Amino acid sequence: MLTRVRQVFCAFTARISPADRAFVESSLQPPEQALFWGMNLPDQRHALNVAYTARKLADGVAGVDRRLLTKCALLHDVGKVYGDVSTADKILTVVAHRLAPRWAKQWGRAGRGSKLQNLRHAFYVYFHHPARSAALLQQAGTEASVAAIVAKHHAAPAHDDPPELAILRQADHQH
Repeated sequence: MLTRVRQVFCAFTARISPADRAFVESSLQPPEQALFWGMNLPDQRHALNVAYTARKLADGVAGVDRRLLTKCALLHDVGKVYGDVSTADKILTVVAHRLAPRWAKQWGRAGRGSKLQNLRHAFYVYFHHPARSAALLQQAGTEASVAAIVAKHHAAPAHDDPPELAILRQADHQH
């Protein structure tokens, strides 16, 4: 629970430095940058934190494609589009998932409108953002390996997962 409190604090205090901006611009192609900058500020900060942590975790690990890992980390949540989910709805979604995960997943519905529809949409985005992210990446022309890893970043680990996916999961879990 302390991790969740820290995440809420980080969401309200998120900032992007000029060095962060340069890192994004040097790591992503223009269509990918557009997707990154299309997230809300707390999700951008989260993705940067995940990318920095993933790169540290990859130090000394043989067979890891650091360029691929960095792209995946920066882009793993682009399915959470700015304006799609309010911070309050996101907090409610996380709490509901913790207390009643099966119900929370079933209750989510795509589509915004009324306050209730927006809340249900927040639940939908929370559970389906990996697939949404992968679809947006495919539409943007991102390499297939990035979209494939992003699509699986919340799936249960499998024996044939690439090392970049395992590291992404570990870094994402830390933030």
